[in-house]
Amino acid sequence: MKICILGAGAIGGHIAFRLAAAGHEVSVVARGAHLDAMRQRGQLGFTEGADVSYAPVRASSNPADFGPQDAVIVGVKATGLAVMADLLGPVVGPQTLVYFPQNGMPWWYPVSAETLPYALPDLAIFRVKERFLSILKPHQIAAGTVYSGNEVREPGIIYNSSPGRNSLTIAAIDPEGREATEALRAAIDASGLGATTPGNLRTAMWTKLVQNMSGSVIALATRNQTAISRHDARLGELYIRIMTEGKAIADAWGYPVSLDPVEALSRAPYHRPSLLQDFEQGRPMEIGEIVLAPAAFARAAGVPCPSLDAVAGIVARLAIDKGLYSE
Repeated sequence: MKICILGAGAIGGHIAFRLAAAGHEVSVVARGAHLDAMRQRGQLGFTEGADVSYAPVRASSNPADFGPQDAVIVGVKATGLAVMADLLGPVVGPQTLVYFPQNGMPWWYPVSAETLPYALPDLAIFRVKERFLSILKPHQIAAGTVYSGNEVREPGIIYNSSPGRNSLTIAAIDPEGREATEALRAAIDASGLGATTPGNLRTAMWTKLVQNMSGSVIALATRNQTAISRHDARLGELYIRIMTEGKAIADAWGYPVSLDPVEALSRAPYHRPSLLQDFEQGRPMEIGEIVLAPAAFARAAGVPCPSLDAVAGIVARLAIDKGLYSE
């Protein structure tokens, strides 16, 4: 397949490496020293901590260099989506599938949604919807979640901290897009990065979100790995309370999450989550999508979430004071 990765940073870079190593024609859009390193080598590096492997990629800051693709994978975080809407045009043709693997509340949530029990909150992330839909038909959109710990520790090289535990979900948001989505899922799965189709896309989204809004948020507040919650009894209790609140929010909206908070806590990974990485490196943070969005959904449904509200207030203030989030 001919595949372009828009935003070949941590997650996007991992997916790009896997697909390129599997023989697909992969192009990547990046910037700065990371782009320069890939251009110079003509390759993208990947390591799990020891040897570095390389796979061939074409790299540019301008997607017009690549032309229409079979598939495009948008590898940026929610904070970069508005820019991506402006870059999509040159790589999208009538049959191009665009896949959005995203943490937190996704922009596509209001698109082709099942009947919802409450009015959706007015979230900033939903405001990019019209920009994407001016370029894409609903059947050209696939979405999902990623379970993989990655960092760009040096330009042109992706470091993966979760070997043997990397996976993603992918599903079409419109039934007409299922065939193209399955082709991309199969390609990603065959590359060694496990890819599955969830029974319900929004349930899969909420399942990942309730984990991020507990473990990742506590890691940010304490400047620690997510695993800190299972080594500190007080934090472990807070983790369980927040996840329990998250499950209640998801259930109220019609998407019950089957996670057991105690069991999930026992698996909290030794990884610095992206929220913390962004804070430490001075990058825009997904506070709105990962922290404040579920709280807004809770208010809309009348679900109390005192633990989430308390921690949300703290981490939002941290991000605001550092200039990494604005309301």
